[in-house]
Amino acid sequence: MERASLFNEKLVEHIVASKVTTTIDKMKNLYASFYVILSLEIVFFIGVFLGNPFDFKYKIQYVPYGLLLLGVCIAFVNLIILHQAIRKISPKSKVDEYVKNIISIFNQNKKFEKRFGIMFFSAGLLVPLSFLPQKIERLGVADGIKDLAIMISVVVILYALAFKFGAFKNPYKDQLERHLVEWNELQSLANS
Repeated sequence: MERASLFNEKLVEHIVASKVTTTIDKMKNLYASFYVILSLEIVFFIGVFLGNPFDFKYKIQYVPYGLLLLGVCIAFVNLIILHQAIRKISPKSKVDEYVKNIISIFNQNKKFEKRFGIMFFSAGLLVPLSFLPQKIERLGVADGIKDLAIMISVVVILYALAFKFGAFKNPYKDQLERHLVEWNELQSLANS
């Protein structure tokens, strides 16, 4: 009976550990793609400053892009820190401890993500303002401001849709939490 219980416990650990490993591997692949995307964004924003593709006339028009560049750089550094923190956790520890430690890292990062999201949203709202001088010059004050209001509305709608459809959620944290629940359920079944 004791051998069967030990076998069941090892089987449960193996099943859940393989699911956790798959989730972590997917997360690492996503992080690799984030590094590429963030690097491309940094290059784009530097290009805006060096090449002035939007024909800005005033230095203040660059402020939203400076904030976005700062945000992307902060996100890049945070991704490195998050990735290193997860790599420091030993996958050789018990499955439940390993998963709890990773979830804890995600929970600690949640406050940063919230602040970062607010900053990025605010900078995104400022981007249409950078085009106001050209719009006023081309369309006049009333139509320029009306056009600006439309652009800001589009930005707000895009952020709202992204938020509604879970673009700002961490699906891997949710998966790991489900694996932890599954681990606990299977452990209790194996021990009964």
